Amino acid sequence: MKIEEIRWDNLTKLLDFLYAGKRVLRKELTEKMKIRNSTLSYLLNELTKLEMIRIEKIAGGRGRPNHVVSLNPEHGTVFGVKLGRESLRAIVFDFSLKKIDSIEYPLHEIGKSIPDVISELKRFVEHYKPVGAGFAVSGTVDLKSKRIIKSPILNLRNFDFEPVISKLALSEFVMCNDVDALHIGQIVESGIINKSSLTVSFGVGIGASYYDGQDIFVGSDGKTAFEFGHHGVDPDGEKCYCGRIGCLETVASEYVLVKERAGSIGNFVANFDLFRPIINQFREKAKKEERLQEYERIIKSLSYYLSNLVLSLRPAILWIGGEGIVSEWIFNDIVKSIHLNIEDGWEIKPEIMRITDPESWEKGAAFLLLRKYISSRIKVGNKG
Repeated sequence: MKIEEIRWDNLTKLLDFLYAGKRVLRKELTEKMKIRNSTLSYLLNELTKLEMIRIEKIAGGRGRPNHVVSLNPEHGTVFGVKLGRESLRAIVFDFSLKKIDSIEYPLHEIGKSIPDVISELKRFVEHYKPVGAGFAVSGTVDLKSKRIIKSPILNLRNFDFEPVISKLALSEFVMCNDVDALHIGQIVESGIINKSSLTVSFGVGIGASYYDGQDIFVGSDGKTAFEFGHHGVDPDGEKCYCGRIGCLETVASEYVLVKERAGSIGNFVANFDLFRPIINQFREKAKKEERLQEYERIIKSLSYYLSNLVLSLRPAILWIGGEGIVSEWIFNDIVKSIHLNIEDGWEIKPEIMRITDPESWEKGAAFLLLRKYISSRIKVGNKG
């Protein structure tokens, strides 16, 4: 690895620890990052010149005073945007990822709504003047070309996002898969950045994301990976809206709750507005009652195939979240089923936790943007 690459790798690690730890002792940073004090000094000096961090002296008893490093919330604002099946939601964060404001725009058919959404966001951008925005999008995303390769949920294929975003006059923007953003947001919020983890999102759709302790897993071609909801589970099953046969979403998503009414998952996705009220009724009922029989088969199927993923990846942590995890009993039943499907002899016992932060998607997308923004600013500064 070249010296410049090592430098940016260290910078990325430093940002991870600062965003996860909020206020971190300088000595602790050196130990966690396993770098020399001179290397840390270089990185901190670069960030201090750009007024991105604060370094405070604190009393530490005898000897040299301790220093606490934290991000400077006043450096600027950043947008985290989630573009999903039901709405576009944008959250404004300060530079330390503390929420300032938010806006939500309902979507019915994304192709028709984009001009209106961009108009709304433009006013938001003009008001807050963010350093950039991170977009979390449902579907397969090409991280390099910033295209949505395929998103049946949004009815988009090979969609070039850059011309649309250019209308917002953002200096920086990044795109990522929505479940990857959810996962990254949870890592930042929890502060657990040195362990492997798997995140699974359950709701109208199903998604997954894997973190190996250093980075989110993506394909070698730069496209997002882990289309868990479209893993084939039944070669003789129902045709999915994605074009495949017997996808996991046909047997283990909230679609199953309305399957008799919808007739097919294709009809369900194409006319989701008709079924949204019914899904919401099930969610409200699930919040109030201990258990609902309608969920039993869904939970059994989801847990079974999720167990296969755990066996393959052996994550230290398994996070489960999404719009469909509306009550503790749904989460607990999934956990119990996973334990039943993986015997002790496998010696695989991930710590299983529920995602409860409703803003993890936007926070993860905003974090990715800040990574890019800080790196690019330091590179520009060095050239100057």
